[in-house]
Amino acid sequence: MKDIQNTKGDYKFDINKVGVDNLVCPFKIQSKIGEVISTVGNFSMMVNLPKELKGINMSRLPQLLSELKQEGLTLNDLKQDIRSIVDRMKKRMTSKDAHLNLEFDYFLEKKAPVSGFMGIVPYHVKINASLQGSSYDFILTVEVPITTLCPCSKEISDYSAHNQRGYVEVGIKFDGLFYIEDIIEIVEEVASCEIYSVLKRVDEKYVTERAYENPRFVEDVVRLVAEKLDQASQIKSFSVSSRHQESIHSHDAYAIIER
Repeated sequence: MKDIQNTKGDYKFDINKVGVDNLVCPFKIQSKIGEVISTVGNFSMMVNLPKELKGINMSRLPQLLSELKQEGLTLNDLKQDIRSIVDRMKKRMTSKDAHLNLEFDYFLEKKAPVSGFMGIVPYHVKINASLQGSSYDFILTVEVPITTLCPCSKEISDYSAHNQRGYVEVGIKFDGLFYIEDIIEIVEEVASCEIYSVLKRVDEKYVTERAYENPRFVEDVVRLVAEKLDQASQIKSFSVSSRHQESIHSHDAYAIIER
């Protein structure tokens, strides 16, 4: 059969990235304590295309994804398996570089602080992997929801203070053994208070009072997280951003540190 994709022509531009997006695939990943977490990944797989070629053999990309192990993966296993996939992408597509992006929700059981009732909290995870020449790049990004209370509001008010839901996004490049929970723990330690999915009245009292005792500006959050990331020897570079959905303003507060 005629292969239209491999038709050669005199096109004006190279294409930086071409491939498949929004490719949904279930997989299982191990938590730090060894429990298997079931989730659904949303993948994109891209390669470059030189200007003398009309297109790529796109069906090869989801075919390569089927070689990803479906269960029992640690984060480090996933890092190595994705390295293997992008390497095969590059070779089979005869491309200079290959890219694989993945997004999924990471579900952890979390106990309410006083009542002890269990609930499930989702943390959104992104992985951006690329192989350009022989250089492999793997960036892990985790979004952690938190509660923050405004220090200024607490200082100037006779009683109470306004608070907000914050979303802290940490992206890292790392070597050696590392876990998604390590990032979550770093962020939740510096928040005014953690987020829970199940709270009884005694828990609400605890959360409200804890947040009041630990006020945080958006600037405080990114600085404190960055300080902890900087102390982790496995982390080679990082970015940390925080977006707080203001409860008394129509805008969000935002800050970012990159190192």
